[in-house]
Amino acid sequence: MKNLFLLFISVLFFQYPIFAKQNEIPDPLFLNSPVLDSSNSLPQKKEVDNRTINEKFREKFHLPPTKKIYYHNIDKSNQPVTMDDYYKIAADKKRKDFVVPKPIFTAENDIILPDPHYRVIRYNTPPGQRNIDLSSIVNTRTAKSPGILSPDKTKMVYTQANFYPEFSQTSSEAFFIPVSNQNDAYDALFMTNIIQQQMKPIVSSGFDSIQNYQFKTLFPIDWSKDSSKIAFKEKIGSNINQTWVTNVIIYDFNSHKAKKLTAVREAIIYWWRQNKQIDLKDYLWDIFPVGWDKNNPDRLIVYAYAFSSAKPLFLGTWSIDFNEEKSSLVSIDSTDVEIDLNGFGLKEIKFEH
Repeated sequence: MKNLFLLFISVLFFQYPIFAKQNEIPDPLFLNSPVLDSSNSLPQKKEVDNRTINEKFREKFHLPPTKKIYYHNIDKSNQPVTMDDYYKIAADKKRKDFVVPKPIFTAENDIILPDPHYRVIRYNTPPGQRNIDLSSIVNTRTAKSPGILSPDKTKMVYTQANFYPEFSQTSSEAFFIPVSNQNDAYDALFMTNIIQQQMKPIVSSGFDSIQNYQFKTLFPIDWSKDSSKIAFKEKIGSNINQTWVTNVIIYDFNSHKAKKLTAVREAIIYWWRQNKQIDLKDYLWDIFPVGWDKNNPDRLIVYAYAFSSAKPLFLGTWSIDFNEEKSSLVSIDSTDVEIDLNGFGLKEIKFEH
């Protein structure tokens, strides 16, 4: 009897886990787990749209693709591309007046970025009013003028000023770049690269001597009508912004020689001494080269001013030929002379919504 009782207890003991397993609350995570499917085991890769925002915009509104833009002047170290770029960096802005703008964040879907468009303009506009900017040359050590394309679209010239901190001296050079894309001025300006320039400058100023705090800069005025010559203004002074004298330099591509036209200054001094009994050597005065005379393509026009009073005294409009054979007075009281605009530059056209 005792053995039967022990046998009964043993059977109940071994059967309990089976009953417990059947009455156990099922795992909800197991019940809700999806059936394993080998086709869904790997995540699906999302297709990447590599189109730019501009391309999406143009496709949405059925616009033609934009023309590919080629940039000349690959050297981006302070090298302006368009005339507007040069005018921006040439603006006289004091560091203390400069305010860093706050960043503005816009949703990407709201940004529309059309390609910039450019048009070709006459370089010397307004005539004779631009000079190379030296306001930041102490920090950058260099400053460049924009490139100027010849009327026959075969040549490009630009100038570069270099600052030497050990002497606080600034010198300048003009470089020539042969142009291969001669069919269109637009393509020539965009696709001409400064890497193609001749290593030897065609005109140099300030490399003949060392003089502390002196600056000599060159800036293109304009090409002659036949593309054989280019005129530069040479400014000489001290402390970067105090100009002593301005000269005109002509480079002739036929003779490959540069010539400084000093006779016009002597003619102005002589006329005022003989006709007004005024010796300009006793006064601070200077000339301002403007450009080539439209009615006399071989002659350059310059204005002259004296700075002996609060208001500058106009000393007349003068003309000089590129061979420096004769300097003549055009008008003693008027600047009404038509200036020929020969060289080409670039102007950016702003996109307006």
